[in-house]
Amino acid sequence: MGSKPVLVVTTDGLDTATLESALADTPASITHLSDLTDLFDTLTHSVFHALVLPATVDGQSGTDIAYGVRNLFPDLPVIIAGEDPEAVPDTLEVTAVEPSARLEDAVAEAVRDSLGAEPPTVAGRPPSPMETLLLSLFNELPDHLYAKDEQARHVLMGRGFNEPTDRLGLTDVEVPELAEEHARAALRDEMDVIEEETDRVEVEEFLDLDASYVRTRKMPWYDSTGDVQGIIGHTQDITDRKLREHAFRRQNERMVKVALVASHELRNELQVAYGRLEELADCDGPTADIAESLSQISAIIDTVVELSTSDPNGPVQHAEIEQVPKREHVWLSRLSREVWDTLADSEACLTFDGDTRIVADQESAGLLLQILFQNALEHAGPSVTVTVGLTADGFFVADDGPGIDVEPPERVFDAGHTAVAENTGFGLYVARRVAADQGWTVTAAESESGGARFDIGNVDCPE
Repeated sequence: MGSKPVLVVTTDGLDTATLESALADTPASITHLSDLTDLFDTLTHSVFHALVLPATVDGQSGTDIAYGVRNLFPDLPVIIAGEDPEAVPDTLEVTAVEPSARLEDAVAEAVRDSLGAEPPTVAGRPPSPMETLLLSLFNELPDHLYAKDEQARHVLMGRGFNEPTDRLGLTDVEVPELAEEHARAALRDEMDVIEEETDRVEVEEFLDLDASYVRTRKMPWYDSTGDVQGIIGHTQDITDRKLREHAFRRQNERMVKVALVASHELRNELQVAYGRLEELADCDGPTADIAESLSQISAIIDTVVELSTSDPNGPVQHAEIEQVPKREHVWLSRLSREVWDTLADSEACLTFDGDTRIVADQESAGLLLQILFQNALEHAGPSVTVTVGLTADGFFVADDGPGIDVEPPERVFDAGHTAVAENTGFGLYVARRVAADQGWTVTAAESESGGARFDIGNVDCPE
């Protein structure tokens, strides 16, 4: 009878020498693995008939690790040493050996029983070129690759951002270091793919975890029969590009405000000039030429305002080219968090009262949120709490500051209106113009805490 290789992940809680002695009368050939991060490489590149995991190793649960193993090596017998059988879910086909003074003997008995079965169809044979190719991608690609099962639990992670065994058996909402709103949105995206509500998800988002921006794509993972058994994810760091976009957004906002301030002042001067021209109505002289010049100046001002406040991604007919706004699905919490973290310091706080996907041009929607957040920081101070929440036809942005001290509140959208002496008074005017370009409405009111609240309506929320 040939030897049957058994892989044992070593830990202080299991005496491997005693285990080998207890298996001396069996064909078991023990291979020790001390580095858990090499688990999937070892299982892929070698042949094994059984796997022994400790109840905990490197701070991770052996049960969670078994989730990943059973998804990728479905008929490999897995024995978890020192685990209460009652703590293992019924859906996970493993053998749990409860803690005892004779743990090694009990584990040896479980291994002996498993070796009596047919060799595993995947772990019990050498790897195919396709398997080694895919493992190389997971190990060597600098981006983040990962696979999740039908319940969106991690079963494998690439080495680009993490180690292969990180987060095994956990959904994103169970990963403590992820922000709650980010984790909930990610899980809902993944379940939409798994339940075939959509064929793929592609998002750009800010990660609080390491202050980076990433592009994430999630696609179906099909089994041998063509059914969806989970998702495959690819996350790429796009921080440099997003920082350039943010700089462009700030520059664009400054340009719009400069154009509006200049046009406002020039129109005031035009009114004076027209008044003087009326006084010359009965005088001989080229008043018609002066009136024509003033009319041309007024038209130029209108053109400058239109060019500076129109959506740069909006529909523009030029020769035979038509540019269409890039409207796409984006989670409100993700976009809000991305904008907020470019503006506020640690004293200010952003909270959420619900979350939804919205259909929007992300740059325009980001500029709108940027102006509303800046308004809260300027009027309510650096320790303001801003809440983004849902309404019947869109969302709102509210703060806990002093509120709006004008009647009617809609006056805050007037060009040049400001309660802060050094401000231009065009921020909220621009916000309303940006919203209108999206087909949205913006109204002002008082928040529940007495601060300012802005409701954005007529938003497409495809939930």
